[in-house]
Amino acid sequence: MANPFELIGRTLDSLQQSHPLLAVPSAVLKRYGRDRAGQQAALVTFYGFLSVFPLLLLLVTFAGLFLRGTKLQSDIVNSALSQFPVIGGTLKDNLHAISKGNLAATLVSALGLLWGSLGVTNALQAASQRIWRTPDDEGPGLIPRIVKGLEILLALGALVVLSSVAAGASTIGAGYFGGATIVPRLLAIVVAILVNFVGYVTVLWLLAPTRTDLRCLLPGAVIGAVGWTALQAFSGYLLGHQLHHASQIYGFFAVVLGLVFWINLGAQLFLLATETNLVLARHEWPVRLIGE
Repeated sequence: MANPFELIGRTLDSLQQSHPLLAVPSAVLKRYGRDRAGQQAALVTFYGFLSVFPLLLLLVTFAGLFLRGTKLQSDIVNSALSQFPVIGGTLKDNLHAISKGNLAATLVSALGLLWGSLGVTNALQAASQRIWRTPDDEGPGLIPRIVKGLEILLALGALVVLSSVAAGASTIGAGYFGGATIVPRLLAIVVAILVNFVGYVTVLWLLAPTRTDLRCLLPGAVIGAVGWTALQAFSGYLLGHQLHHASQIYGFFAVVLGLVFWINLGAQLFLLATETNLVLARHEWPVRLIGE
């Protein structure tokens, strides 16, 4: 007599194989586990945690050097910190630019921070290389890897600037429609999704193998942009309604754990977007979830 649970499992497995809306996510999740992308996300989280303060410090320093006294300076810093909705305020209170008394010392310190920040880009390159099944002997050498890492950091910096400009534009648009309707909120969400979409497409393209068709990266970029915007919105709600006094209760440990958790969510979302692109581009669906 057949095991009823096994029978139900095989029935559900056959069902997901026959419907693309179920088959594609199932294939992505199976490939995510087979590639051990969760472990890759943990590695990205580790280097991301070590890199986030150098990156923010670098941003604050350069914003102070070139945009001192302007509204754009504060907008750019606030835009970067808004990527960490629950703990951005605490990070801002403890983040100060490198002393600008000596330009040479400032530049040397900035270069040191830049070098320390490349750890997260190296981890992302290694994870993407594994997901795209790029052989080790075809991977980039030390210098190309550093150059690509700098390109990724430059793209992220440009994204922060674009985000601050877009936020200002959405504020103007919200003022046009008035603050009493739902239109301003929808406008802000649409602008955030578009900015995140541009960022995802750029970074996915930089990390994909050469000669990858840009159209192959669009599905993952859409998933990443919508997912990241939703995570930010949910975290903003959580902070405003549920964790208003969390910093006073948990203090330092809340900041550390919140930062690690947030970076890990972002890393897993990015790798899921990459897996989705690969599954769709190479038509690696449907797959059997049981019996393999």
